Amino acid sequence: MSDQEPSYAISVRVKHTHRSKYKNQRRHDLRIGLPPSYVQVERSELNRVLVDLPMPAAITARAKELREKTNPSRAMRADAAVATIGIITFGHAAQPIFEALTTSQQDDAYLEVAQCVADEYGTTIRGLVVHVDETAHHAHVVWDCRNHEGVPMSQVMKGSRLQDIAAEVIQRHAAGIERGVRKSVRIARGDKPSQIYNRSVQQLHQDLPLELEAKRQDLKQFSDRVDEMRARVEKLEAKEELNAKEAKRLATYRNRLAARLEEYTEAKAVLTSKVQATDQREEALNIKERVLDTAEEQMDEREIMIDHRDTELSAREKEVVRREGILDRITDEIGKLINDVADRLGVGRSLRAILGRLKSASDELKEDGPSLG
Repeated sequence: MSDQEPSYAISVRVKHTHRSKYKNQRRHDLRIGLPPSYVQVERSELNRVLVDLPMPAAITARAKELREKTNPSRAMRADAAVATIGIITFGHAAQPIFEALTTSQQDDAYLEVAQCVADEYGTTIRGLVVHVDETAHHAHVVWDCRNHEGVPMSQVMKGSRLQDIAAEVIQRHAAGIERGVRKSVRIARGDKPSQIYNRSVQQLHQDLPLELEAKRQDLKQFSDRVDEMRARVEKLEAKEELNAKEAKRLATYRNRLAARLEEYTEAKAVLTSKVQATDQREEALNIKERVLDTAEEQMDEREIMIDHRDTELSAREKEVVRREGILDRITDEIGKLINDVADRLGVGRSLRAILGRLKSASDELKEDGPSLG
């Protein structure tokens, strides 16, 4: 009766996100607004901000600054990545090992993993928040979305090197935690895709709720008890001949085996029922998540449209300023010519007074003129 192989691995997963997605992730990381249902709100005060998360405007400005190092010929797209965000998690068997560390030791490990990743890819940590108010402890990280030369992280931060770095670092803090099995190896040995590919933190909590795991442990104990009693029965049954004492013991063992099998069957039924309830809840959450994703996509599209509008207005404003500059220069040149002619004709003083009145009127019209939009 085999169980799923326990995981002692550390994992780092990253994605490159635009401004709206970053804003939503930042709200989640800092527990701004209504928390998700899987959050243990009574523990949220224990979450730790190791590096403060920048505001969306600040991280966007930083992304534009790094992008300028590549001398781009076009303006930055409204849906371009402005941050690289990541999550540091641990396999189920690794969690108690990591949680046995002191808070300070955990923080040092998270920071070193994040910093070594930054050093490897030539970027900078911009935020790091530790969550302990969910089923499994984990940390959310924010890096610049480009390296120091302006190259996008999406072009360089990929492959299995992230997992190598995390494993190398965590070994210095918790020796029992290791690198996960490479995807190529897991595919070759026939693991299911659902076991191989990354899951979100929300799915992690839905797949491994504490009460379900407790039931699995109970079932394993019943299974071990059955195996132990079956071994005793089989040992006696293997004998060619039993004396009276052994025959009596065999009858006792058979009765105990039957009782333990009944206990195991009942425990398995409870677990099966629990799994079905969890699956139903997961399906309901998946439906809700799809609805929320659709709403979020609509909000993203609206924000992109607003950003495009802002870009257009900014371009129009620059064009107006450019034309006003040309007009002012021509006006000054014409004014100088008129002054020269007027001085030669002896009416310069009167003409300058008239031009002064005209300039004042022009300035008033500029101040009261219609706004862009």
